[in-house]
Parts: sequence; structure tokens; C-alpha cells
Amino acid sequence: MCFNEFPKVLVPGIPYLNSSVIIPVLRMSIHLLICDLDGTLVDSFRDIVTSSNLLLASCDAAPLTDQEIGPCIGRGVRFLVEGICAAAGIDAGDIDEKVGRYREIYRAHAMDETRLYPGVRETLEVLRTWSDGALHLAVVSNKPETASHGILSALGVDRYFRVVAGGDSFAEMKPSPLPLKKIMEAEGAAPAETAMVGDSVYDIQAGKGAGVRTIAALYGFQPAEMLKALEPDYTVSAFDEVLTVLGVPRNRS
Repeated sequence: MCFNEFPKVLVPGIPYLNSSVIIPVLRMSIHLLICDLDGTLVDSFRDIVTSSNLLLASCDAAPLTDQEIGPCIGRGVRFLVEGICAAAGIDAGDIDEKVGRYREIYRAHAMDETRLYPGVRETLEVLRTWSDGALHLAVVSNKPETASHGILSALGVDRYFRVVAGGDSFAEMKPSPLPLKKIMEAEGAAPAETAMVGDSVYDIQAGKGAGVRTIAALYGFQPAEMLKALEPDYTVSAFDEVLTVLGVPRNRS
């Protein structure tokens, strides 16, 4: 997609942007914004790493580094457990038992250090008040649905989302476009009226497969180069830049 196809606006008064930064703006009306959770709305990396290494410790395995665990995150609990066992050089054995054990560990540590990224709460409030509810917000995570709900509730932002779906909500999870298609159907939103924002290749692949606009969050868990290689429609360096992409004023007049 050609960058020059879109009107460009300067974003004044934002400390992490200089005056030469320009962001393309969506021309069409967006009815539904679908957000990833981990790495997009919340920084949960440390708690995932802690829980992963506690699982390995219960298997008498040495802890892994952040760099070793990072690539295992993003495709659900089973993928994570299989990945860290392989990286630690241990036999996954009864994978279902280990997945269950990880979930127990993570429930105990899910909110130790997990926090909203800067600007998330404020941006969600701006989106709610600016659209008077016309813009529907949803979360699609590969984390289990109950855990996703629990984190959003603990951080006090669950009220902003009409739908919260997890990796166990549908028959398939991201990068399949199925979760996005199901939510669009439920919310009455066409692909041209929908945008997906996420920090992983799975989010961008799911968005492209569903035919929606894709917004890559470059501040999350996966390297920016991996996301840019998929040619998302837009990129943001902080969550509140989504406002600029959507053409939403930061202060409602």
C-alpha cells in the first residue's frame, strides 16, 4: 500500500515524536477496532517469563533467558509450553499436564508485574467518548478467554470492550482470521469498517486474512522488522498513535 495514498498529519505535542514524523490517516469510517492483548494493550512479558521459568523449575530444568522465551509467546499456551520445553532441552512428555501446570502457575503470577502500556487507558477513554459508543472495541487474544478477561478486569479497562475473545473462544486462533470474522459478524461490521491492532505477526496475518486494515504495534514483544516485513497498512510506536491513524482528535471539543 502506497504511503502517499493517505492524507498526512503532523502530531504536535507528543514527546516521542519529532516534527518530521507523519502518520497516514484512515479515510474510511471504522466501526470496529479489534485489539490484541499481550504486547499491545498490556505489558505482561515479565509475568509470562516468570511463569515459564517456574514451570521449567518444576521439571528440574534450568531457566531460560528472555530472548529464548520471547519467540515462544503469542500463539497460545500450548505453543508456549512446547517451545520452552524444546528450548530447555527437556521432553515435553504429557503436554496436557504441563499446560495445566503452567496455567496454574500463571494464574498465581499473572498480575505480579503486568501493566497497561502508557496511554492505553486514556486512549480507550478518548475512543469511547469521541464516538459516543459508535466505535465498537474488541479484544482478540491467543491467551485463554478467562485469563484475558481477568487481566482486563484487574487493570480496570474491561468496560471498554464489547467482546473479549481468547485462544479457546473459537475453533481456531490467530493467525487464523476466524476469530476476527466471527467478531465482525457478531458486531455487524464489514471488513472495510474494521481495523486490527497488534504487536505480532499472528495479528497482522489474521487481519490480512480477514480483509481488514492492519495496524502493527512496534512497541510490543516482537521485533519491528518482523512486523514491517508483512507490510501492515499502518504502524504505531505507542498505542495512543492509533488515535491519529483513525483520525480521532485527542481532545473532544
